[in-house]
Amino acid sequence: MIYGFPLRDVKDMLLNQIGNNFFKSIDDERLITKHMERTLERLDRNISANDNKYYWRLNAAGEREAYFDPLHTCQWMLFLYLTANTIFREEKDNPEAARVVCDKIYGQMKTVSGCDLYYEVDMPETFTFDHPTGSFMGRATYGEGFSFTQGCTVGNLNEVYPVIGRDVQMCTGSKVLGNSHIGDSCLIGEGAVVRDEDVPAGSVVYGKTPNLKIAPRN
Repeated sequence: MIYGFPLRDVKDMLLNQIGNNFFKSIDDERLITKHMERTLERLDRNISANDNKYYWRLNAAGEREAYFDPLHTCQWMLFLYLTANTIFREEKDNPEAARVVCDKIYGQMKTVSGCDLYYEVDMPETFTFDHPTGSFMGRATYGEGFSFTQGCTVGNLNEVYPVIGRDVQMCTGSKVLGNSHIGDSCLIGEGAVVRDEDVPAGSVVYGKTPNLKIAPRN
C-alpha cells in the first residue's frame, strides 16, 4: 500500500486529535502502536478492493496499488474505525485500558465524519462508504462488499438486527431495520425503509414497509 504521508505522521495525527479533543494517556500510544500492523493489514485489504479513483495510485512499476491518504476524510474514518475495532478485538492484556482508548477513537471518528459506526460492530473485511454523514450502522450481520452513503440506518427493532448479504448497496436516506433479511447484490433505493421484511437476492427496493416495491435488479 502507498501512503500519502509517513506512518509516524499518521500516528501523530491520531494521537494529537484524541489528545486535544479528550485527554492524553500513556495507553494511547502504547496500544495504538501495538496494534498498528494488524490495523494496516486490514486497511490495505479494504482499500485494495475499492475501485474509487481516490483509493489507488500507480506504483513505480506502473501497476495500480492501494493508496491511503489520511487527509481524505472517508479514508481517515475507515482508519479510525479499523484502529478501534482491532484494538477492541485483539487487546487481551489490558482490556479496560483498551476500551478507554477505543472510546476516544470512536468519539473522534464521529467528530470527523458525522457517522456512527461503533467499534464493537463487526463490519466485513471489505466494505465502502461515501459521504457517510448522518449514517448509523448498528450491530447487524453484514456481507462482504457492503456499501452505504449519507443518511443511512441499519438498526434493531425489539433487539433484533438485520442480516445483510454480499454486495448490498444502500442509497441516500435508506433504512434496514429489525428482522429483515437482505439477499446478495441488492440495491436499497433512496429513502426506502425495510422493516421486518425479506428481500430476495438481486433486487431493487423502493418505498417503505408495508408498501415496499421490489423488482429484479438489471
